[in-house]
Amino acid sequence: MEKSNNSSLWVQIAALSVALLMYTTSMTTPALAEIAKAFPDAAPETIKLLSTIPSLMMVFFALISGKLTQYISIKKIISIAMVLIFIGGIPSAFIGNLQFMIFMRFVFGAGYGLVFPMASAVITDLYSGQQANKLMGFKSAVGAAAGMVFQMMGGMLAAYNWRFSFLGFLLVIPIALIIWFKLPDTGVKKPEKVDDSAIKEKKVTTMTYILAVACGLVNMVQFSFMTNVAMVMKADGIGNATQSATVLSIFTASAFVVGLLYGNIAKRLKQYSASFGVLCVGLSFVILLSANSLTLLILGAIIFGIGFGIFNPAIVMAVAASATSPKYAAVAISIYVSGTGIGQFLSPYALKFLRETFNLTSARADWQIAALTLILGSIISMVLVAIKIKNSVEIKQTV
Repeated sequence: MEKSNNSSLWVQIAALSVALLMYTTSMTTPALAEIAKAFPDAAPETIKLLSTIPSLMMVFFALISGKLTQYISIKKIISIAMVLIFIGGIPSAFIGNLQFMIFMRFVFGAGYGLVFPMASAVITDLYSGQQANKLMGFKSAVGAAAGMVFQMMGGMLAAYNWRFSFLGFLLVIPIALIIWFKLPDTGVKKPEKVDDSAIKEKKVTTMTYILAVACGLVNMVQFSFMTNVAMVMKADGIGNATQSATVLSIFTASAFVVGLLYGNIAKRLKQYSASFGVLCVGLSFVILLSANSLTLLILGAIIFGIGFGIFNPAIVMAVAASATSPKYAAVAISIYVSGTGIGQFLSPYALKFLRETFNLTSARADWQIAALTLILGSIISMVLVAIKIKNSVEIKQTV
């Protein structure tokens, strides 16, 4: 199907609906405390497996997802993912066995890993240029809203009974119906042989791997904001759990608004979009480091949300463009998603190593590391982008 034929509102809604599946894991996170009460003999680490298994599975199944695009269509991969997410979620509402629930998280994690890169790949597959930028921004906005709504829904359901939070996976049914009936099937992205030799064409470039590693490093430090804000506020007497939730909600709202505006932002920032997003996140950590009041923490959260909302769609578009051909964008995105997952998984261990190495002992030590690395990294990336643009101009002038 030609990209020009995908301007239908329902096609756009179906493409954006895939992003909702990425945040279904948020529905069960608020129930972990209640699940721990229901299984008092289980170690805390065992309970946490319900949250960490999907993230770990994402690393592996994101790569499998990219490989599968050479054999089945993106729509079929999404369909398989939805079935796995549904099967991995619903039964735990009825079978209250912890070992069974852990096993089902592996099933859910497989679907979660398959759908994560496809949520971006489906947009780059159906759209190009400014329309792709616009919808990638909308995807980030949809994700920000879905994460907040699903978490609130999971919390309300868990307040009645922890089992009810797993019933939230029934939402997969209407999402699946929209995707099955309205999302076009663009076919298989088969590799081609180069000339008459047996060598298959390359799918990704060195830049794909560089961007994947860079994203892993960014995620390694930037998520210390979400994980540490409640502890920092409690340690410094700035606020309680409710107020820390308010700070995180404001960050989400900021990212949501920027996601809606990303198409216009990308027009102005162009190739500097991702670098500017990282710079904003780095500057937000500078504010958070000196914040001694709820107002300053909220200001830091707003700037963090602006940077987060710009960086995410910008880097996905850059990764998609790094593929050797548009039809291999899904393969490139799957490598990027895997790198991101590895960065998140290694984050606590890497930050602990850096804290001990540099003898950083304050409650905001992770934010010190994040501020320095992100600002320095953004400046370096801006210089590299400027050099690349200059070289491209010189090459064009000599042709």
